[in-house]
Amino acid sequence: MKKWIRYIVIFIFVFCSYEFFGFPNMYGDPINNYMFSHAIVMGEVPYLDFNTISTPLYAFLMAIGLLFFDNYLMFVIEQSLLVTIMFYFLFELYGKKCYLVLLVICLFAFFGINATYNFLALFFLVILLYLEKKYSEKDYLIGFVIGCTILSKHTIGCLLFLPSLFYYFKDIKKIGKRIVGILIPCTIFFIYLLVNNAVYPFINLCFLGLFDFSSKNGNVFSVYVLFSLVLFLIQFFITIKKKNDIRNCYLMMGIAFMIPLFDFQHFAIYMICFVIQLLPFLQYREDYFGNVAAICSVVVSIFLFINYCILLKPVFSTELSHFQYSLVSRFDYSKSLEAYDFFDRYENKLLLTYSSVPYDVSRDYPITYFNIFMKGNFGYDGSRQMIEKIQNMENIYIIVDMRQYQIRSIYNQYDKTIVKYVIDHYEKVDTWKDFVVYYKN
Repeated sequence: MKKWIRYIVIFIFVFCSYEFFGFPNMYGDPINNYMFSHAIVMGEVPYLDFNTISTPLYAFLMAIGLLFFDNYLMFVIEQSLLVTIMFYFLFELYGKKCYLVLLVICLFAFFGINATYNFLALFFLVILLYLEKKYSEKDYLIGFVIGCTILSKHTIGCLLFLPSLFYYFKDIKKIGKRIVGILIPCTIFFIYLLVNNAVYPFINLCFLGLFDFSSKNGNVFSVYVLFSLVLFLIQFFITIKKKNDIRNCYLMMGIAFMIPLFDFQHFAIYMICFVIQLLPFLQYREDYFGNVAAICSVVVSIFLFINYCILLKPVFSTELSHFQYSLVSRFDYSKSLEAYDFFDRYENKLLLTYSSVPYDVSRDYPITYFNIFMKGNFGYDGSRQMIEKIQNMENIYIIVDMRQYQIRSIYNQYDKTIVKYVIDHYEKVDTWKDFVVYYKN
């Protein structure tokens, strides 16, 4: 197969995966990340106007296409293009063996390439592997890519500078060039924060807020903690055995994708790092092995597609502005439209529900701190600060999602502290299915 045909096929394959599996339940991380880019296109400033707990390069990058066509379809096209580019670098490094990465992505229901800032950090990690293999002397460029990774997800990107320190600690000039490369994008970002008076909100959400996020959302133990530990030990052994290859050290840093949640979605990303580290050891009949992995990827995807169609009976969300070309669960779509009609009854309202994301985007309402209504996502002592925001509001109807409030699960990130305050202090005026309306004068 000619290379350009291969990448067209991968693009179409990935695009279809996002269409069928990326927006089934009307909310989730890809929808949230689209909302961030949508907000930027509307002129909002990250950290100042809306809350995100990571550095914003992914949101700004994905906003480029939205300047021309602000629709979730464009967001999916851009993400599919990024994944295709990532596979270009993987093929340049490992040949057909990297179809095994595609197979792992399929086996983990495409969560490994979820349209989030986590993926962009993985994307730059792969580029680093390529640069260290082909152009290890281009230190300014390598530093620049590390800087872009920091601006994608700072908790990952900062760790990716450690391999340079470990491997080149005697070469101060080389490390210095990489630091200069890192500082270029980071300085531009800092100037942006200064100009928009967003320095403290950024520090609060992305650094101080980590204490709240980890304490309220991290799992003390789960099966993924055990799996991650086993994979990391294997990676450590490989890195020690192949100690002259800095790329192994980069891939070890992939464990940071798991911290602090240690859940299925983040494990799917870490699994990609682990499998990439194994690829150099698969030297027997590489073409045959790659072809089998590619065929298995298609088979797994077809199985997922059939299962998806049977269970969810997908339809296009044609009645939602900005989401007209997205496939969604028929049941969830119908349920959401009814909920949105209920929300429309109230003009001056505050939604404390995950449903606020597609609703506010489809109505072109401003995006605020209340859209990502998850504990640990409001900065240090964030729940108290959000309660103070509500206290300063006047003549407003607060619509609470009681179904989320009543869920008892360690994986439920719905901020019940804020909701409990609303329930205890304001007048209940209306009820509709899972939603209860409170009034604050």
